[in-house]
Amino acid sequence: MALPLLLPFLAASPASAAEPAPLPLGGVLSVHPGDTLAVTAASGQAVNGDTITSPVLVKAGRMRMTAPRLTAAVTIACDARPGTYPATLTSAGASRPAEHGAPWAHVRVEPADEAARRACRDKVKKMPPPDREEHWAANTTWPQSEWDVRSFRAGSRITITDNDDEGLDGVIALSSPAFADQPVLRGARAVLTATATLGCDAAPGLYPVYRHTPDQGENHPNQPWARLRIAPAPRTTTCPTQQAAHPSGTSRTEVVAWAAGGVLLAAAGTTLLLKRFRSRRADTPGAPPGSSG
Repeated sequence: MALPLLLPFLAASPASAAEPAPLPLGGVLSVHPGDTLAVTAASGQAVNGDTITSPVLVKAGRMRMTAPRLTAAVTIACDARPGTYPATLTSAGASRPAEHGAPWAHVRVEPADEAARRACRDKVKKMPPPDREEHWAANTTWPQSEWDVRSFRAGSRITITDNDDEGLDGVIALSSPAFADQPVLRGARAVLTATATLGCDAAPGLYPVYRHTPDQGENHPNQPWARLRIAPAPRTTTCPTQQAAHPSGTSRTEVVAWAAGGVLLAAAGTTLLLKRFRSRRADTPGAPPGSSG
């Protein structure tokens, strides 16, 4: 009932040059060449990896998770001619997007002169590449996709979950420049898990995670399976791995040195007590000859 009342408003709202105009499901939006649109899908309307296509887009836009919604950024082509065009949603697994797209919305391209089209082309050339990072809810396992980027502290122990490799217990190894070890995915059911330790010397930044199976071979392309970010930490922060090994914050060398020193002090104290005990017995009247030693 609300959709018919919403359509005239959407049709009369031009896309803003500063902020991407929203293109919701079932909407009709008035646009100009070079306008950037934000396609937003609520839960159940699309899935991660779906694409938005249209004859008047510079290129298709991929739906990416920005919890709690999926979003895609698309741009109207500079040579788009006036008229109303459909925008369709294509499944991530479709081999021919044009044949399998589902209706999403419509865009109405307004007339533009040649000067506006030249300005559009200059704008499109300077546009940065789309942000590929995805942001999933904190209560979901990691990674949900190859671009599910989450932040961790250097030295942390993290849990990695694989939902797509049932029956490969102990077969898949993981590696990353951020890892201090090489964890192996294990699990007897559909879900495999591994625990990895992040290196204490891992610098802040984005790191890939690779998966390795025995059948890959030496020439297999090393494509990132997941990605993580090492978050900056204050200089006064102690590496969490060191804290876990020694809660007091002391190193293993310091602990060994302290223990050795304690043993020497205890031995010296025992020797001193024996000497005092023997001296007192020697000075005691009536003490048997030779009792002092």
